[in-house]
Amino acid sequence: MYLRFTLLARDPNSGRKQGLLVAAHEFCEERALSVAEDQALRRVLDWFNVNLHVPTCLDKRANRRALSWFKPQATKPLEHMWQLVALLSLHDIQVQLHKAREPGLILYEDGWQVVAKPRRGVRAGW
Repeated sequence: MYLRFTLLARDPNSGRKQGLLVAAHEFCEERALSVAEDQALRRVLDWFNVNLHVPTCLDKRANRRALSWFKPQATKPLEHMWQLVALLSLHDIQVQLHKAREPGLILYEDGWQVVAKPRRGVRAGW
């Protein structure tokens, strides 16, 4: 089962709900946070910047609908995602967890994640 964390807002590129990592980066830049909150948020985002590969397939216009999903065995990244959920919930930002057995056409895969393009004409089961 693949996992994806999103906000309620739509991502302008994919048309799907905005992913938590993108939203957290925007939140960090746009909101006035306490020093402790800012440090905690930046610490988690820095961990992702160092440890989670950003696949180049996401840069291609043809893949603008592609979404990133965590594999269930991605223990460390999932721990950090839950830290982001907790930090954003302090500011009443709701995060949704989506699960999918079949995320779509897989364009990229590593030990922790897949990037998949939802299949056209197939309604997402998540």
